[in-house]
Amino acid sequence: MSLSSSLQNYLSDLGLVVPEPLNIEFVQALQERHVARYSFNSLAVVLGEEISLELDAISQKIVTRGLGGYCFEHNKLTFELLKALGYDVQLKLARVLNNNFEREAGRTHRVTLLTLEGVSYLVDTGFGGNGPIAPLRLDSNTQQVAGLDRYRLLAKGKGEYDLQVMKGEDYFTLYRFDHADYTDADCALGHFYSHKNPNAVFLKNLMVTLKQKDQTMALVNAELIIRNRQGEKKRMIETPELLNDILITEFDIVLDPALVEHLFIRFLAPILAVDEVGTRS
Repeated sequence: MSLSSSLQNYLSDLGLVVPEPLNIEFVQALQERHVARYSFNSLAVVLGEEISLELDAISQKIVTRGLGGYCFEHNKLTFELLKALGYDVQLKLARVLNNNFEREAGRTHRVTLLTLEGVSYLVDTGFGGNGPIAPLRLDSNTQQVAGLDRYRLLAKGKGEYDLQVMKGEDYFTLYRFDHADYTDADCALGHFYSHKNPNAVFLKNLMVTLKQKDQTMALVNAELIIRNRQGEKKRMIETPELLNDILITEFDIVLDPALVEHLFIRFLAPILAVDEVGTRS
């Protein structure tokens, strides 16, 4: 087996050793370490940067530079490594629903379907704070625990599945995928919409997330949200300096201070202004 330098860097950076024979424990370790180390974020999108889906460019951005990315980047990196190692993987696309079943949703999320020893698993390293930290078996309507979260995959018929996460006492539907065949050309369309269309959620929100086994850290516009087994805490980010400090200390992301100030003015200041008016009234 010979890996490209980009994939070897990815494997080495996560401190993983390829097992022989291949097993699901390796995939579990890969997914858990990936989402804990490489942030899911919208930074490149909101800063108007060109985002390449070429493997070498993704590896350079996520692994070498530590800048993170979103699903089309994270899940391609994971897919290509698993494929190169000899795992049976298929590229799938999903419609992000977030419990809204009324609006029409395009296929703007990339995931991986892995089959090993006759068992199929959903592998997703690019869905942020609500995403699983471990592969999920395609067992319909069976609760599965991954870190802090409980999930189930609900069969919808016609080969479709809903990925749901427990929120409170009810399941919340994250996205829907199917068994159709997809290629990188299909990803290019979803990717173009996701980072160029003014209505895309990534263009409207500043998001940075890291997810560990016992803690989820999420920066969403003007809030830093920390969730662990003790509950959830929220902290308002009231200055550009605090935003910069959080990016560095919590997410290991270093940006030019001028860019951080730009992000603060664009995404945080309007929210803080509204909150201040509400407090005064």
